[in-house]
Amino acid sequence: MTRLLMLVEGQSEERFVSSTLASHLARHGVYVRPIVLWTKRLSSGGGFRGGVSSWSQIRELVLPLTRDNHAWVSTLLDFYGLPEDFPGLSEALSAGDPREKVVALQNRFAAEINHRRFIPFFALHEFEAWLFSAPAVLESYFGKDRLAAQVQAVVHQAGTPELINHDPNTHPKARLRELAGDYKETRDSPALLEKIGIATIRRACPHFDSWLTRLEALGGETA
Repeated sequence: MTRLLMLVEGQSEERFVSSTLASHLARHGVYVRPIVLWTKRLSSGGGFRGGVSSWSQIRELVLPLTRDNHAWVSTLLDFYGLPEDFPGLSEALSAGDPREKVVALQNRFAAEINHRRFIPFFALHEFEAWLFSAPAVLESYFGKDRLAAQVQAVVHQAGTPELINHDPNTHPKARLRELAGDYKETRDSPALLEKIGIATIRRACPHFDSWLTRLEALGGETA
C-alpha cells in the first residue's frame, strides 16, 4: 500500500479527490488523503480558507507533510492566482507555451521543497478547466440549451481545456459563471467531475494526464 498526502486548494478540490480521484488511485494501490490549504488556524481548532497571499504560506503547509516518512506528497493548486512572490512565477507568466511554463514552475517548486517524495502539481490554468472536457455533460447538468456549443467554442478557441486563459475575466471559473449562470463552485465542480469521469478528463487534458500517470506509478514504489 502506498500512502499519498495531497495539499488541495479548497473544498471543491477536496471533494473531487475524496469522491473521484481516490477510488481511481486505489485501483493502482495508492491511497490518497486530501488536506485543505487552510490559510488561518483558529485557537479553538480548525480553520478556514482565504486567499493565499504568500509563497511562505504554501511552503509552511507543504514542509510538515514531507516529514511523514511513510507517505508521498503532492499538491492540487491552481496555476491561476498563485501569490506574486512564488518562486519562478514571473518567468512562468512570460510569453511562451503555458504547458512548458507550468512544468518549469512545478520543477522550481520541487527544488525549493527539496524532498524526493514530493510531486508538485498546478492545475493549468485552473481546476475548473477540467469541466470543459465534456460540453454535453455541462449542458445536461445545467439544463441550458446550447451550452454545449458555447463551451465547445471556448475550448476550440483555446485549443484544449487546459489552455483556457489566465485573464481575470476569462479564466475557466469566470467563463463557467458567465455561461452556466447558476454555477456554484463547491456544489457543482465535484458533482460534474464525477459525472465526466477520470478517463474523459485525462484524454482532454494532457497536463492532468501526466500528473495522474505519475501518481498511478506510485503503487509500485516505496516511500
